[in-house]
Amino acid sequence: MERREFIALIGMAAAAMPSRASAEPTRPPDSISGRLVGTWSFASSVNTRKDGSTFDRWGDSPKGLFMFDHSGNYSQIIIGSESRVFGSKVFCAFGTYKIDDTGKILITNVEACSASRFNGTVQNRTILSLTPKELRYSNPITVTGSIAEVLWKRLA
Repeated sequence: MERREFIALIGMAAAAMPSRASAEPTRPPDSISGRLVGTWSFASSVNTRKDGSTFDRWGDSPKGLFMFDHSGNYSQIIIGSESRVFGSKVFCAFGTYKIDDTGKILITNVEACSASRFNGTVQNRTILSLTPKELRYSNPITVTGSIAEVLWKRLA
């Protein structure tokens, strides 16, 4: 994927999210969902197959953003290494999110996704840790059928 295509994807994701000025904050900043609000940069993903073996789906130097707003909207983009045969590995999705009553499950309602089988679905990710600088979760439903432990670093 060329740089201008990546920038266009990020722009589309940002445009899909309401601006903070036009949306009333609905999440207290001290709540778990309030602490999630902001922009996160993709740091790593360790995928585990059913046989217990692990692999890095995204290859060398993947890039990505996960954005959460105060009104419960999210946008996610991950772009992995380029393949000479298949091009870049790309995952893009947007929709709404919430945190369950226990504060341990991030629930995303996928409005649209680059993997069309996820369109209109609900995905649960187990929050392993959420600090001011890092978000770590486990995703049991990946495109590859593996379980992913994913790390994001806060940008804003």
